[in-house]
Amino acid sequence: MDPHDALTNRGSHSASVATRDIHLDRLDALEDVAGELREQTERLIALAKRGLPQMYASGGFVHTVRLAQTGTGSSVRPEGENLRYAAMVALGSAFVDDADQRKILGGRTAAEFARSILKRADESSDTGAIALTAWAAAEVADFHAADLFERLHVLLATDGPISTVECAWVVSAALAAAHLADTDELSVMAANRLRKAQSSSGLFPHMIPAQASGLFRAHVGCFADQVYPIQALARFSVAFDDAGALAAADACAARICALQGPAGQWWWHYDTRNGGIVEGYPVYSVHQHAMAPMALLDLREAGGGDYRDAIAQGLRWLVEHPEVADDLVCEEHSVVWRKAARREPPKAARSISAVTTSLNPGLHMPGLDAIFPPNRIDYECRPYEFGWLLYAWLAGGVVEKLRENRRVATPATEPRPEAQKHRQLLFGLYIDPLSMEDVVQSCRDALARRKTLLLGVLNAAKVVKLRKDPVLCASLLECDMLLADGQSVVWASKLFRRPLPERVAGIDIFERLLGLAHREGWSVYLLGARPDVLRALEEKLHDRFPGLKIVGRNDGYFADSDSARVAADIRTSGADMLFLGMTSPKKEIFLGSFKDSLDVPIMHGVGGSFDILAGITKRAPLGWQRIGMEWAFRLVQEPRRMAWRYLTTNTQFLMLTVRELFDPSPPLRPNNGVMHLHHRDERAVGKNIITE
Repeated sequence: MDPHDALTNRGSHSASVATRDIHLDRLDALEDVAGELREQTERLIALAKRGLPQMYASGGFVHTVRLAQTGTGSSVRPEGENLRYAAMVALGSAFVDDADQRKILGGRTAAEFARSILKRADESSDTGAIALTAWAAAEVADFHAADLFERLHVLLATDGPISTVECAWVVSAALAAAHLADTDELSVMAANRLRKAQSSSGLFPHMIPAQASGLFRAHVGCFADQVYPIQALARFSVAFDDAGALAAADACAARICALQGPAGQWWWHYDTRNGGIVEGYPVYSVHQHAMAPMALLDLREAGGGDYRDAIAQGLRWLVEHPEVADDLVCEEHSVVWRKAARREPPKAARSISAVTTSLNPGLHMPGLDAIFPPNRIDYECRPYEFGWLLYAWLAGGVVEKLRENRRVATPATEPRPEAQKHRQLLFGLYIDPLSMEDVVQSCRDALARRKTLLLGVLNAAKVVKLRKDPVLCASLLECDMLLADGQSVVWASKLFRRPLPERVAGIDIFERLLGLAHREGWSVYLLGARPDVLRALEEKLHDRFPGLKIVGRNDGYFADSDSARVAADIRTSGADMLFLGMTSPKKEIFLGSFKDSLDVPIMHGVGGSFDILAGITKRAPLGWQRIGMEWAFRLVQEPRRMAWRYLTTNTQFLMLTVRELFDPSPPLRPNNGVMHLHHRDERAVGKNIITE
């Protein structure tokens, strides 16, 4: 079955599943195929119960415990805190008895603990933490975290990039809460995103869409990017009786099991294009004893393939691991050491392999294992290792509960016409890949429906400036449609393999919309420039567009105390289009205060376009425009004023482009009403969490 047939093949597998004899006690199911491994797994479960209490701190869980040498020997030292891991521990600890729950969770039961971390999730901007906490609250505490689910719904509805892992967690969270509230639409949206991202090899990329990972990482999917979608789609197939979702999960499971190492290793990075391996190491312990069993046993209980032999091989590696001599399971410190890794500079082999395989699938640098031998143990242990271990082996029956409450899937929501082409993430901003004709048509639709559409444009100067200008950053994020005003932005998009079709300059949009207003009888309001420039502009427009309905005008030099008066004048004018020829940040402050009350469908900040159309400033000839050299024409006109500005701005833009090529910026996003760019250090921590 084609793994891309999303939500279309319902009902074909329920009968066969119902008649299968499946042990929901997962230790029994393991014993059926590998009896000698039951005792080993039971020892790991006991180890998890002993090890988790030392990772509890301040009402949550630490990020890791790391081996530290002391004067009398060694111990493990706690570091940091991690909300994602706290939610994972809540999910796993719910399946041990009440006394063990209280030992693990600082005196609380799992249900009490799951509810106690909701406030932290409310204050978090980490999508993964939000999804996991909502999942834990629903499944463990029988509580619908409405605010968290609303935030997830808004995120999925934007159709912007999301990590595959986080998208899968959204599916699992929505399914867990379906008996408490109507979360079906969220389940379907997130499942559809996963299904569309799955490659023909059956594997999933790291980001959705894959291009959001950057030039040399778009083809790479890590182990976590495979197991969480397997789990989510397997559960979805049961909840909605959807055989297509089950086939998608099975296709991925079959591929990673076919690639499993000779000693049972679950490899780290895969090539989604051909279903090969990009980089094998490190091999993580949690993959072997927890994450692979968790997903593959869910799949089996959902009616998919039986991969217990592969699970058993993975468990054997945890003891027999040929790469390292020392034990990974450490009874002395009640931990499982994190991974068998290479001796290398940080992620050097991964970077080399990502580049070589991006150039040619299967191309690897000879001698990589000799140069960077995989013989080092990472002596740390993270709480999710034990949280998922408990969940993997004790959560038999969760899938069956979804079957008992089976529903019929609701159809996926059709995207708005202007959102049918995926927005491209460039320099931290989502840019609409639209042509000028697309923009004009979207404006015509907004006018017909009397729907607000705030247009924004991005050029090289704004890319540089927004890093230090929170007002500019906020104004760009507020735009309903953001377009590439500069040719340099279009060129960069093609370099990043996230292409924009063409440059859509702000002044060209201005002129096209004036023509639209003239032809179809829409009215316009002009706000900005000096009074003499505004008068000259109006004269030019009447000459060029006879009969154009200009229903109001105001220069841009009004005092802040007059802003409310100007806004009231715009509102009472009944204008269909508002053009703002004002400088920053005055324009942004004005729109931020009054945009929602102006009752104008189309709003467009046109910068210095008033001066150009009024004949005060000369625009570059068409030939200069086509080759992206308008800035050079302006430099020739005003060399003393513009030379230093263009030198510094263009240099900084080139540097940002090079950095973006190898390390794409995360999305700029609002946080408690303040727009900010996530620090790369914070993003690196997030990547570390979700790629293990």
